Amino acid sequence: MAFKTTRAVLLPALLSAFAGVSAPPAAAEQLLTHPFSTLPVSTSAVASGVMQRGETLEYEIYWGIINVGRSFLRIENVVDIASRPAWHIVSGAKSSSFINNFYKVNDRNESWMDTETYNSYGYYKKLSEGKYFFNEWVIFDLPGAKYYGQKMNRKREVSQFEGVLGHPVNDMLSAIFRLRVMKLETGGSVEIDVNTKKNWRLVIKTGKKEKIETPYGKKKCLQVEPMAGEEGLFVAKAGKRMLVWITDDELKLPMVLKAEIFIGSITAKLVRREIR
Repeated sequence: MAFKTTRAVLLPALLSAFAGVSAPPAAAEQLLTHPFSTLPVSTSAVASGVMQRGETLEYEIYWGIINVGRSFLRIENVVDIASRPAWHIVSGAKSSSFINNFYKVNDRNESWMDTETYNSYGYYKKLSEGKYFFNEWVIFDLPGAKYYGQKMNRKREVSQFEGVLGHPVNDMLSAIFRLRVMKLETGGSVEIDVNTKKNWRLVIKTGKKEKIETPYGKKKCLQVEPMAGEEGLFVAKAGKRMLVWITDDELKLPMVLKAEIFIGSITAKLVRREIR
């Protein structure tokens, strides 16, 4: 998951709510390519646990009672980066045929996360939401103490950027999966160091436990609230909130994600979980 108020709809991970008006770029149109996108599948042994190769979480997105799209979170595979195995994580979001008539969304986010440390090696983002278009890739080069990448705007103009990176970080997509392996307690909070072309700390507050029902089933969940930060999957406009209900078990599946927008709220509900 993102509309302008939350720029990246989980509908990628919503986790963002909608923005702009018109058609997304055609499949044949020029897009940036992440240097990690052609890495072969790793043969390294990876310990089983919460993170599982091929796990796919599918969501339906609603604005009130209106179904406005679908999104997914997937652990695509494992690749080797700097001789270490890394999860290749992908999220995508598409608007429904009804919404396509006046506001078309077609987003894709990717992340590469170390299978042991859960730190990110980089990310890819392609947002096509109405008239809004943005495409970029980033590599986190910790040995070189920097991050660098490319970005493309709606005019398809490409520019380079880089900055200082003093410690391991997560991007916004990998932060969702890192949260699944962290210890969460009612009434507490956890922090994750993230980078969105700027280093900052994401604070996630934990609320009460309650039973939540979606097409996936009825589960006991813990409510968490990512606090406002930089552009990405977890972003809140002034006075607006993002709430996530995570299953209170070893999987910590995001069951429901709700983002307040300028009119009402956008809600993503888990439909199914598969291991492909």
